[in-house]
Amino acid sequence: MMRSAALACLFLVSAAAFGQARYVSDNIPVLLRTGPSLEYRIIRQLSAGVRVEVLGEEKEYTQVRVAGDGTEGWLETRFLQSEPIARERLAAAERNLTAARERVQELEAQVAALTEELARTRSELDATKATNSGLSTELQDIRNASSNVLAIRDQNEQLRRRVAEAEERINRLAMENTELASDARQSWFLIGAGVLFGGILIGLVAPNFKRKKRSSW
Repeated sequence: MMRSAALACLFLVSAAAFGQARYVSDNIPVLLRTGPSLEYRIIRQLSAGVRVEVLGEEKEYTQVRVAGDGTEGWLETRFLQSEPIARERLAAAERNLTAARERVQELEAQVAALTEELARTRSELDATKATNSGLSTELQDIRNASSNVLAIRDQNEQLRRRVAEAEERINRLAMENTELASDARQSWFLIGAGVLFGGILIGLVAPNFKRKKRSSW
């Protein structure tokens, strides 16, 4: 009964450890065997830091699969650890540091490019502002010119009306002058006719008046 419980516990522990990653310690080279004891044949020798995948456990041995080539075998559990060896950690740290430096260089290059683009954008913005200022001035000049044109057009329209009115007055005065001249000619004709008629009448009456005056003497 106790043996069954122990086997069950061992099975649960083995199941919990299955698939976990382990690393060969850096103490001494570790022998990978075909079974969980020293009696089994040696498959290969694992160097320190090799990554393995846990497949199962039995007493002081652990069944593993070697990462990379997939070789399976058993080795003593005491030669496994959950973290990479210091050398591997140092190498990983150096790789991370190198990657970080490269990332920093990339970021610095991006910052430099963005700074250059920002300077170029500011320059373009200043140029655009200057252009807009010039366009605003030109627009104001155009508006002023338009106002002047409208004012000149109004003045021309007023002058045209005045000229038309003056021409109308001149025509009216010319007609009146013509009428006055015609009336004057008629008046002078009537006066001349009257003078002529009066002269004739005096010429006819005067002799008779003289004869009567002599006869009275």
